[in-house]
Amino acid sequence: MQDFNLHMHTTYCDGKDTAEAVTLAAIEEGLAVAGFSGHSFTPHDQSYCMSREGTQRYIEEISGLKQKYAGSIRLLLGIELDRYADTDLSRFDFRIGSVHYIFSEEGKKKRDGILARHAGEEDRSVSDAELEALIKYKDWSPVDDSAEELCMFALGGDGRCDDPVMRKEKMLEVAELYFDTVGGIVEATDCDIIGHFDLITKFTEGWGFGPAGNVVSRARCGAAEFVSDLFDTSDERYVAAWKKAIDRIFDDCAERYGNGYRNRLEKLGVLEAGDKPVFEINTGAISKGYRTTPYPSADQIAYIKSKGGVLILSSDSHAAGTICYGFEEFGKIL
Repeated sequence: MQDFNLHMHTTYCDGKDTAEAVTLAAIEEGLAVAGFSGHSFTPHDQSYCMSREGTQRYIEEISGLKQKYAGSIRLLLGIELDRYADTDLSRFDFRIGSVHYIFSEEGKKKRDGILARHAGEEDRSVSDAELEALIKYKDWSPVDDSAEELCMFALGGDGRCDDPVMRKEKMLEVAELYFDTVGGIVEATDCDIIGHFDLITKFTEGWGFGPAGNVVSRARCGAAEFVSDLFDTSDERYVAAWKKAIDRIFDDCAERYGNGYRNRLEKLGVLEAGDKPVFEINTGAISKGYRTTPYPSADQIAYIKSKGGVLILSSDSHAAGTICYGFEEFGKIL
């Protein structure tokens, strides 16, 4: 079994257990290396991430734990860096590049304008407040909070649409927007690992649309009440969108390595990346009961493999008890 996990959350963001409790669980699991990856500060949505002040406390505590448990496990100070984060990255050992949000074109313009107006200011409180005032479901939307919220951004209003043709079109547009954002993750974050590549599919196993165009749970409705999936993942536009994203990630990595870049985790001796991007096989949604298969999908994993990409297991753990969740079962994918 893989003897490291580089994607773990604590009470500094949306995790359930303290950093020390997670460290002790990692030691009990027999891991050689454990990487903490707190959620980076995202000004427009401060509900789940580390605060600016909390980020500094996180850095200090993990640095202390590194020394305290040096004889038992090697700890790394990492960060899960969202595409729209605002965080000083100078102290971190490694970065997971992830997309948790999509922005509308109007939302991007507003965000860019706010950042331009306050460029160079040391006190971020004013710009943080302006970014937090951007309108949820209009300017931006989370992709992994709930199926209903994603549909509210895609379809407007309460996320209901009884026209199946229009509904499919709008959901495909959202999928294309998401994968376009993911495709730029290397350029945006200079990350070492691509986090949960197709996070937008978090709810596709459990949720879909009913006959009235409303979002329904498969578990709570009968077959007659379930008429379509959230996304048609077999549609050629959907497939083209994720392939384009993977292709761009490979192209951006090739450019980086061509300029002398070397993956931070390779320099730390944790893994061998060569000149290829590193994608995680993320079991987090399985441990939480949302999915039965990991991110990315089997087709996407096959495409990544065909291009020579590096794959690692990641539990995206939000509790001490799930640090190595699914590693034995899904390790065969590697």
